[in-house]
Amino acid sequence: MAKFYGDISKLKLFFSEHGVSGHWSSGTGMEKLQTPDGAILIWYPNTGTLLSQGKGPSKSKIEDVIKNFNLPVATVEPIAEKVEAKNPGLFVVYGHDETSRDQLELILGKLGIDPFILAKSSGQGMTIIEALEQQVGLNGSAGVGIVLLTPDDRGYSKREGKEAVKDRARQNVILEMGMLISKLGRSNTIILVKGSLERPSDTDGIIYLSYQNHIKETVGKLVDRLENAGFKINHKKALEAAQ
Repeated sequence: MAKFYGDISKLKLFFSEHGVSGHWSSGTGMEKLQTPDGAILIWYPNTGTLLSQGKGPSKSKIEDVIKNFNLPVATVEPIAEKVEAKNPGLFVVYGHDETSRDQLELILGKLGIDPFILAKSSGQGMTIIEALEQQVGLNGSAGVGIVLLTPDDRGYSKREGKEAVKDRARQNVILEMGMLISKLGRSNTIILVKGSLERPSDTDGIIYLSYQNHIKETVGKLVDRLENAGFKINHKKALEAAQ
């Protein structure tokens, strides 16, 4: 069965050029050509179908034209839906250093990443552990975590005594860091460390990103880690974020 997808004017011109002429008319969902000797060509634009009906010499001519000539078919390519790559969800764990938290949020915003930060979310009634379980659990949207280890506390072991006092991150932050590593894996848990502080010995095999004064000091390595974790980063925006 012959098909034609295109403009009616092209169809009329095509048959006229091949010696088939007559009266064209429009009906419900169709276009019709009727020749003086009783032959009929019907075209259904919605399906592209061409049919030959009627009688007379022109009927055979219409059939020959359809059979032996290539119609100027307008090729209709299937439209592929453009699906933009979607970044993973990002959960941020932090302590008392709100300045570092805000710096991180600003940099992530410049990179086009919208993280889950409990203090900035609508979930003010949740503890951070409850939020972490919800966002990073089986049905959670976060596939990557960032932990801010900042010198919020000070401590020492009884064995070493007070002389060995060191800066430490909040104990709850260490706990939440362990939860993230357990749920997301080391490769999807990014740990930022401010200054010189005591780190849990059990995490010695983990890569830390260190900074002294501002999160932007880590941007280059942070972008590398985010890309490895599945984020699509605009490097021009990354350069702007580092300034």
